[in-house]
Amino acid sequence: MSSVMDRDAALGDFLEKYVLERWQEDLAAMGEHYEKNQAEIEAGFLKAVDTACMQAVHLQEQQLKGDIQYIYLSLLRTSIMEHQAVYRIDVLDERWFLDPSECAVQWQADFIFDPLFQRIAALDNVKSNYARKISAMDVERILQIEAYRYHLFAIEFMRGLVPSILEGEGFLRMGKKPTLCILAGEFRDQSEILFQAGGGGDEAGGE
Repeated sequence: MSSVMDRDAALGDFLEKYVLERWQEDLAAMGEHYEKNQAEIEAGFLKAVDTACMQAVHLQEQQLKGDIQYIYLSLLRTSIMEHQAVYRIDVLDERWFLDPSECAVQWQADFIFDPLFQRIAALDNVKSNYARKISAMDVERILQIEAYRYHLFAIEFMRGLVPSILEGEGFLRMGKKPTLCILAGEFRDQSEILFQAGGGGDEAGGE
């Protein structure tokens, strides 16, 4: 890198060489890991959802929760900064986030995000070539921006398992509204409908 390169030029060079389009290289690693561990990965996700649903069943038996209107699968953005991809699975009645009986389980989408975390970790070493023009904060921002793409991959993974969610013991046992929705997004942020009972789904949503 030229020693006279200013910060904007240095950041542009850094992005061009080490960030832009590199996500495509992660797809192969992601796909290979998923292919080798598909049964375990899918079972882990479905168990987490079923556990949340069973919690709802027990709360309903105690008359602490109404019929379920929402199953909300959301990325906890704060976990990304710790190089973890934690999703929170909330089972909520018609009161949405005003439902006072918390019913939540966490699930980690490591198989999707690990290639990203490894790539970002390597950037810490590369940035030293830029004479302090690239900061740790720059790398953190890059991580948050890149994470959105992997979050979309996670949503598609979850969408594909909706039929299995609907067959789970916990889902079948809990009381449900006739218009129950399964949504995915970021915690208390924009979300999209993966399934809606009685028709609909695959449309933008959010709070």
